[in-house]
Amino acid sequence: TAKALTVSGITASDKTYDGNAVATLDATSVLYSGLINGDTFSGTYTGAFNNANAGTGKTVTITPTYSGADVGNYSITDHATVTANITAKSLTVSGITASDKTYDGNAVATLNTGSILYSGLINGDTFSGTYTGAFNNANAGTGKTVTITPSYTGADVSNYSITDHSTITAD
Repeated sequence: TAKALTVSGITASDKTYDGNAVATLDATSVLYSGLINGDTFSGTYTGAFNNANAGTGKTVTITPTYSGADVGNYSITDHATVTANITAKSLTVSGITASDKTYDGNAVATLNTGSILYSGLINGDTFSGTYTGAFNNANAGTGKTVTITPSYTGADVSNYSITDHSTITAD
């Protein structure tokens, strides 16, 4: 009968969110418990996170491929899963402008988002923002600070660490 062989010692590397579930494995410390010295047996391994989203302690499934003249002599217990982290990807918001306005007694600013840029956004991700603006006060003046308040939505918002476009100026 085939001899029991247990595979262990495989690790997965943490990564930054990149829109896919591919995991990088390190099999340099793989152990084949039960392997008879001198037998021809080796393994290659691929890994996949349970999903592509950012998170900690995520399950990585290991898919093995075994080769060698003595593979058939073993009943193999695979190293089936490990854990690793996917950290949020940096995303920078820029390109928002504010319209100049005539004094009207309020500090509401009209924002223009037609040239907004989401630097770092992965193509195909569902992510959008809405923005409101407020002058620092309602008084007339030039080069006045406009504070931008963002609100982000979409299925992929949690995969990003967002650097907001926080202030601009207008008259």
